Amino acid sequence: MKILSFLGTTNYAFTKYAYKEKIVPTRFFAEALPHFFPKTENILVFVTPTVRSHSNLEELQSRLGNLLKPIPIPESHTEDALWEIFDALVTAVEPGERVVFDITNSFRSIPFLVFTAAAFLRSARDVDVEAVLYGAYEARSEKNVSPVFDLTPFVSLFDWLAAINQFLYTGNARYLAAQLRKRPDTTLEPLAENVENIALGLDLLRPRDVAGAAGELPHYLGAVRSALPEPFGVVVERLQRDYSTFAVENDSDDWAYLRSQLRMIDWYFEKQHYVHALAMAREWLVSLICLHFNEDMWDKDVREDAEILLSGGKRGDKESRHRDEWKTVPERKRLRRLWNEPLNLANLRNDVMHTGFRKNPKAAEEIIR
Repeated sequence: MKILSFLGTTNYAFTKYAYKEKIVPTRFFAEALPHFFPKTENILVFVTPTVRSHSNLEELQSRLGNLLKPIPIPESHTEDALWEIFDALVTAVEPGERVVFDITNSFRSIPFLVFTAAAFLRSARDVDVEAVLYGAYEARSEKNVSPVFDLTPFVSLFDWLAAINQFLYTGNARYLAAQLRKRPDTTLEPLAENVENIALGLDLLRPRDVAGAAGELPHYLGAVRSALPEPFGVVVERLQRDYSTFAVENDSDDWAYLRSQLRMIDWYFEKQHYVHALAMAREWLVSLICLHFNEDMWDKDVREDAEILLSGGKRGDKESRHRDEWKTVPERKRLRRLWNEPLNLANLRNDVMHTGFRKNPKAAEEIIR
């Protein structure tokens, strides 16, 4: 385990630092850390040029011995200096290492840099952030016992921020579900599973699964609303509003499913999931024809017959059984224009799904238009 700490020129007062079940008397919080974390291999103490020549470093070195390794950083007077400090924090840690950050004697903007570096290292380098600690001398008791505040949960706010941004910009809530699962409260698991099922259903074009799970979302939210973590509470109303619109109350109401799928198409397009929007729009048109003729839109043969109808009523030696009825449908020309020229939805969908492997494929900009 590696500890990253800081040191200043303050005349630190003697106190007894209490962390979990241990109490360590010392002037320097960094001296207490290997007692709190017996598996400590190195303590990297970041020091400015001023601190490097100060007696505090000499005294701390004498107490920690070979555990201590001074790491030079600039005085944080400029923006460039702040970036140098951030870079020093990041490069001091190897991928996969376990790290404790100590911000007790950090100053000015350094605590912010530490939290940012901790979040970056955890995400980009798979670093295990064991703890972010602050030895609170100013909160000491009458017996001169100073508590140690564990600020590690605040690092997870960066994870929540990433998850919320992913949901707001892409509509994918799987990362939100993953954050819920990191909580020790197991009552959140049904909600996490429900949210993940909706997200996966949307990702894999499973409208029936999405509709069912979306209908259950209010129940799962209501069951744990008082236990929801604060970061999730920021986005919960948006989550319910966006996903609940896909809900279908009656599983046998195919028209309700059709309306739900139309909302999904709009949602896909709004979130710039153009492949999904095209794929579902093509299938939605087929479903509309099936329901118009009171047929089962979930039946493969029925859907094939509807496709033949949209293509002119005949395909090779196959002829739609609704060909004559189709001629009396007022909207048939409009629907055929969607399916064939000029919009050519069926061909456009095929062009996309075949990833452009055909002669004269449409350009990406043309498809979006």
